[in-house]
Amino acid sequence: MTDRKCITRVTSVIIAGLMISFSLGRIPVAAADEIMSATDAAGAIGAGWNLGNTLDSYGTWISASGDSADPYETAWGNPSTTKAMIDSVKEQGFNAVRIPVTWSQHIDGSGHVMSGWMNRVKEVVDYAYDDGLYVILNVHHDTGEGGGDKVAWVFAETSNYDQNKAKYQTLWTEIATEFKDYGGRLMFEGYNEMMDSGNTWNAPRSNSSYQAVNDYAQLFVDTVRSTGGNNATRNLIVNTYVSSVDQAVLDNFVLPSDSAKGHLLCEVHVYSPWGFTGTSQSVTWTSVHNDFGQSDKDEIDDIMRRLKAFSDRLGVPVIIGEYGAEFKNNEDQISLYANYFVGMAGQNGIKCFYWDNGDYKTSGEGGYAIFDRKNMTWKTSITEAITKAAAAYVTEVTDTEETGETSAETTVETTVETTAGTSEETSGTEAASTSAPAAAATSAAAAEKEGGSGSLVPFIVVDAVLVAGAVGLTAYYLVKRKQA
Repeated sequence: MTDRKCITRVTSVIIAGLMISFSLGRIPVAAADEIMSATDAAGAIGAGWNLGNTLDSYGTWISASGDSADPYETAWGNPSTTKAMIDSVKEQGFNAVRIPVTWSQHIDGSGHVMSGWMNRVKEVVDYAYDDGLYVILNVHHDTGEGGGDKVAWVFAETSNYDQNKAKYQTLWTEIATEFKDYGGRLMFEGYNEMMDSGNTWNAPRSNSSYQAVNDYAQLFVDTVRSTGGNNATRNLIVNTYVSSVDQAVLDNFVLPSDSAKGHLLCEVHVYSPWGFTGTSQSVTWTSVHNDFGQSDKDEIDDIMRRLKAFSDRLGVPVIIGEYGAEFKNNEDQISLYANYFVGMAGQNGIKCFYWDNGDYKTSGEGGYAIFDRKNMTWKTSITEAITKAAAAYVTEVTDTEETGETSAETTVETTVETTAGTSEETSGTEAASTSAPAAAATSAAAAEKEGGSGSLVPFIVVDAVLVAGAVGLTAYYLVKRKQA
């Protein structure tokens, strides 16, 4: 065999081998779900919904055997969450789910999260994540009111921060590590409604509480970033004092410094106008009413303007993690309220998550629920009002494979005027459109979470073996030629 023929044969073997290797898998690039700025993520979120009073339930009276999660998950009257429930949330047109979780009673004496609880939280997160939804996972009633049967241990007090920062850091290290391989549709929220030890709502008794909130926010960001993986650029959410929109609270909030540029959001909660959204119980500071009117719109308008200014000052997106109205036999009015609220938020670049506590009523009073999880039925007039208003402000996230970065393109609609009078039915196609950007990523997300497209090792090994074999074959032919 001539040298030329030998080289030709070896070259053919190498090329064939590399083609086989390439056919088995390509060099992976980040999918749109993997690297996503906070602005892009907020833009892609349409209608958001809370899985309230479920994994966030607590109580020292709850009796559980071993590390069982079910007694806690169902303690406040809701059934255990199923994949079918989350599927139904998506089918209604929601493309984002906030999953509140209370960890306090599931941390062992060494400060570690019990495996049974972590596994159940992960299972519920997977229900939503695998559906292509944007997911917010948080630390919930570990913050909030203290005393009585409460289990809160994180308070907006500098002394509390000094005492509990190590425990808080351990908690978030374990949560972040468990989920570090998930893509950009999973976001972490550091704490829920952190307040001072006096359970003071709206604004704290002392300005030192602002420092404690800011310290916990910084610790949260630093802790998650230190776990590596996708957490190095995961979008993280920090809340104001008690998630309040009080102007003093907004003015005193300091955005944490972050090693990742453009990956922070800020969250507040809005249950205003309380005269409409609250119960019929007598209060002295507002007029309780069942009909959604102009004064309610004016109050919402003012809040959204202030939140837009707050967002501009921080330079990050702001989301409303909770809003909603208690049922007072006025579903039609709640529909008008929800449509107007979400529409005005959208006009100011703010996305909203409806608070659903599972207390579903169709007569009488009480409860925020719009989804009857036991019977799998919805208050569709409200869901359609929400999803229609939200759809006008959704942007699509597109994948740029060369860099693995994403960008928000094509605003679905920015000129639609949302009015409280909108009550026409939304078709199934219109409702489903709000979740279209997330739905497109469903199959890719499942593979990504399991590392399906992210491993080069098998292909590197195959190529190395082929090259080694080719070199050996060349040497063999050359030796044979000399012997001849």
